[in-house]
Amino acid sequence: MKKISVLIALLLIVNSAHAKDISCSGKVSMLMAEHISCKDSSNKKQFAFKLEGTTSWKCSGSDTASSLLLAAKVAEKPLTIYMDDANGATCSTHNGYLKVSYIILY
Repeated sequence: MKKISVLIALLLIVNSAHAKDISCSGKVSMLMAEHISCKDSSNKKQFAFKLEGTTSWKCSGSDTASSLLLAAKVAEKPLTIYMDDANGATCSTHNGYLKVSYIILY
């Protein structure tokens, strides 16, 4: 029983140490290509974008994500992005050119 209690305590500590994601929703208001800050894991440039109602630019993290952003912009469809909360940041106060964790198109 003591081992189980220790295991549960460790899992709770590890879980609380991980950053949480925040979600931001809206239509893509702007797309920008070739920004030096927006690169994927293989150092290939990806789109920078803004959502309606936000002031900071975000970065897509892959060709697939960039394609999804382009489709959302052309179709004028809303999407939701998830990104690291950076210790309490909001969609409006988040640092610019942050790579989003994932994107959902509605």
